[in-house]
Amino acid sequence: MGNIKNFNFNKLDFKLSNSGYWDFFLASDDSSSAPSGPPSSGDCFVVWYDFNNDNIYPNSASTASTIYSLITWDNAVNTGYTLNIIGLTGIDNGLVSFDKVSGDTSNQALLSALTGTTLIIPSGDTRLTLNKVSGSTNQFIYPIDIVSATTIGNYAQFCGGFYQGYYKIDGTTYDVLPTRVNQAWGAEFWLNPQSLCSGYTGTTLNDTYPDNKGFFFYMGTRAENKFWNQFSGVDSGCTSGCTQESGCTDTLSEWCTIPRENQISLIGDYGVAIPLDPPRIEIDLITNNFLIYGRANSSGVTKYTGDSGTMLFSTANTETVNYRCGVCGRDHNGLGSETVCSYDGNGIVVVKSAEIITNNQNPFLIYGRASTRNISGCTCNRCCGSGDDLGNKTVCTFTGMTSPEEFVDYNNDLIDNALGFRIKDDGSIGYRMLLMTGSCTTASTGEKIYTSGITVQEDYSQSGVVSSDTWSYIAVRFVTNYEDDCILSLNKPRVGKLMFYVNAKLKYVVDDFPELMAKRLDEYKLKQVGVPFNISLGGGSQGLLESQTFDGLDSADRGLPIEENFAGTFIGGISQFKYNICDLSFENIKYNYNNDIDRYLI
Repeated sequence: MGNIKNFNFNKLDFKLSNSGYWDFFLASDDSSSAPSGPPSSGDCFVVWYDFNNDNIYPNSASTASTIYSLITWDNAVNTGYTLNIIGLTGIDNGLVSFDKVSGDTSNQALLSALTGTTLIIPSGDTRLTLNKVSGSTNQFIYPIDIVSATTIGNYAQFCGGFYQGYYKIDGTTYDVLPTRVNQAWGAEFWLNPQSLCSGYTGTTLNDTYPDNKGFFFYMGTRAENKFWNQFSGVDSGCTSGCTQESGCTDTLSEWCTIPRENQISLIGDYGVAIPLDPPRIEIDLITNNFLIYGRANSSGVTKYTGDSGTMLFSTANTETVNYRCGVCGRDHNGLGSETVCSYDGNGIVVVKSAEIITNNQNPFLIYGRASTRNISGCTCNRCCGSGDDLGNKTVCTFTGMTSPEEFVDYNNDLIDNALGFRIKDDGSIGYRMLLMTGSCTTASTGEKIYTSGITVQEDYSQSGVVSSDTWSYIAVRFVTNYEDDCILSLNKPRVGKLMFYVNAKLKYVVDDFPELMAKRLDEYKLKQVGVPFNISLGGGSQGLLESQTFDGLDSADRGLPIEENFAGTFIGGISQFKYNICDLSFENIKYNYNNDIDRYLI
């Protein structure tokens, strides 16, 4: 104590939490050791929404269907894009809207919204854009009001609605936020939780999923892969104007379209048709001769006229390019359609579907072990084993190649890719995330089969940490070990510490918290625009609850993990949201809180 006094430290101010993490600061002569300002804008401080600043609105606060960040990330890239297929996924959360026309039994308005909607992103605009969420099934309401208060100014009153947007588009250079941070990130909110909203009638997400009430922030993928299964519409009875050929008595669906989903494709890279149904498809252009020669397929390749990323109907113009060179060898791996006699040196398009192995036998242990002697019943097509249990196949009969996968596991897209923060009615604050689980079973053939599943991990502070009907400053801080950008592109998720601060006091800590790994869906890029790399403010995410397809509402898309665990919203006011991609230290949190307390009458 003498040393402290000698150095003119005549006041020690400790603020301790009762959690497993001790956080404190020193002050000298009532002068805080906090920094002189917040983290630098554009480098660390990259997103800021203040509902009292008119610059976040396209026109005015009264038409706040879209909001824009007041600042941008220094490394953001946007070279401008025209997305002709945004209707495929944008219709599911209200980014693309349509009105169902009375008497239109083939739903041409829905078909036009799904296939004929274009989103234009102007070049150079690197602001994070969020849009009001809505739905097209008329099952739920999503109200948000912009309210004005005396000192606080304008703020958003959430009564069942929320904002949602994406910061990266797979397959493009559109990146307005990083997918991983070098060491830490921090999210700041000024919130006023309330128990209920008045003045609205209708069903909200909270009414259907009361255990999801209170989500004020979500990041990750906003939904599972919409095209994970093949949906051909109602297969019995009537589907309004899309009537079945026979047995039509009752109307089972009013949403089907003509044409249907299986009659529509989109033009992928190099004019290759991409079906809307699984399996997922990747396309590449090979120009290396050594990877091309000898990979020919005996069938022709069909190319389509039209621009990449546009829709194809069953009557589209086609051009068949035949790559056959006499009788070409079989294409055993899907990696090309040329031989030395047909390759023109300009590169070939490779279309590769996801595949599952149907025979795990090693052909090098099989070839040549079968007896092909000219004896009864022993031919090249019906080989006779030698009795040594080492195989009974020859090169002419081996069938252990792979076949196209017909099922897409949507659970794989959710690994470390769905995280939400929530304030419960009892005033506790915490998180919910989805983790992958798996198990192995033995089939009747003796083959080991891996089955994946999803488990929910969540935890909350003690009750009463966040007060109702009053403004609170909430800061959520994640810190882990530092890695540079090169290592981040290779390494697996890290483990760090997640901290929750309320009014600049540490209230709750989660040790060994897994890093969010935002990533694309395991699907062809044009079929997932606007779905991964999502941020939600004022709520969680609907998942596929409002998803629309060409053949009606797919019941298999209902009740999936994101809908069941994140379809809920915050009730109350949100005035500001800030996002940082570096460590938001306690000194920064204290400074930001003190800088705003007069505005919020604290």
